[in-house]
Amino acid sequence: MILSVRTQLAHLLTRLAAVVSIQVGLPNDGLMLRPSGTELDTPWGELFDQLTDAREAWRTNPLARRMIGLITAYTVGNGITVTSTYAPLNAFIRAFWLHNRLDLRLDEWSDELARSGELFPVLFTNPIDGMSTLRAVPASLIQSVRFDPNDYEKELSYEQTPAVGGSYDPIIWHGPAGPDPDDPHTPLMLHYAVNRPTGAVRGESDLAPILPWLRRYARWLEDRVRLNAATRAFLWIVHAPARLRSTLEERYRTPPEPGSIIIAESGAETWEAVTPTLHAIDAEKDGRAIRWMIAAGGPGTALLDLGEGEDSSMATGTVQAEQRRRFLRRRQTYLTHLLTDLILHAWQRRLDVTGGKRGNLRVVTADDLTLTVPDISPADNVALASAASSLAAAVASIANTVGQGEAFRRVALRMFAKFAGEQLTDEEISLILQQGAAHAEANANPQPVRPGDQPRNGREVAYRIDPGRTT
Repeated sequence: MILSVRTQLAHLLTRLAAVVSIQVGLPNDGLMLRPSGTELDTPWGELFDQLTDAREAWRTNPLARRMIGLITAYTVGNGITVTSTYAPLNAFIRAFWLHNRLDLRLDEWSDELARSGELFPVLFTNPIDGMSTLRAVPASLIQSVRFDPNDYEKELSYEQTPAVGGSYDPIIWHGPAGPDPDDPHTPLMLHYAVNRPTGAVRGESDLAPILPWLRRYARWLEDRVRLNAATRAFLWIVHAPARLRSTLEERYRTPPEPGSIIIAESGAETWEAVTPTLHAIDAEKDGRAIRWMIAAGGPGTALLDLGEGEDSSMATGTVQAEQRRRFLRRRQTYLTHLLTDLILHAWQRRLDVTGGKRGNLRVVTADDLTLTVPDISPADNVALASAASSLAAAVASIANTVGQGEAFRRVALRMFAKFAGEQLTDEEISLILQQGAAHAEANANPQPVRPGDQPRNGREVAYRIDPGRTT
């Protein structure tokens, strides 16, 4: 019986150890790298290394930490607020915001979006009241994004690497284009990415282009520190007659202590200190060239942002600041899109839970939301106010010449908003013009005073111009 068991075990091991040839190009051929998305995306192995290196650089490299912090400091600033004129939606936003502590998570999400290039928040919806809880999965754990073969922007699901020590099967999260994304019993994963090439589904870190240069600069600095530390060490060379060599070697077996007094025979001993000679000025240009590579590949940064402005002028600083502001405005716009999309998905899942029965809730769109973001640069407000004031004077002068038709007022209002740094939709412009025409008509045709109106300051009130205000 024992021999039979051993024989069966030997046959089993033989089968397990058998080598099966697989044609090159087929799945599991050992040569093809595992894709993380489309064919244009970085393979999963390389992407994982990139995400790991970016996170490690952020933890240990001061320049990487500063660049990521700059993005968050300007785009999030003192906070982003979301409101709505639709009362039920506005109440839901406040509850959703407090429930998930979004004031604290915005900084974290902005850092992760810049550091990894991607953000994977998950909505866990309570099937009783429809409130959703947010949790974010690190991008370094999402090994694959599954999408519609006919439309790569339709993301169906996300494959997360299995937990260490747990099952070998990956975790599958349902995406917004999955079979039933609004099912409150199924968590919904959303995906937001920056620095994403057309045709790809995965984003790329803002630190990805400069990671090699950050490593080179760190090594360069370490070498300079070691060399400069060596300059503090020196050797003593003692010139003496040959007859005194053995005597002096025994006497100065250890170097003399600092501050000690040595009495030497005149003309017999000559002491000379030898130290390394470093040409630090020559190496300064090398370090600056590496820093320029880091600043050029950074997220809209310049050497001024790294604390280096010794040879920069006011004009140089202004140009570089404008480049940074344009990048930060674009990133801030994407953050507002992220928050808008999150809230719309959370609201829709609440409707699916309650069926819209509580308060006759309706479907909402991005037009129902108003987001207030911090200024990228407060100094811009002065220039914008001056430009808007000059434009208003110019428009008034032109109106005296060509008249004030509706088409002219539309163009003037749109240009005024543009010079003030804001944007107005066609609906907002129509509403402003409509209310302005009504106000002008009310001023042109004042209403008589109704019986019971009281005089003010002892004078008769003849006309009422606006409801609630007398003259």
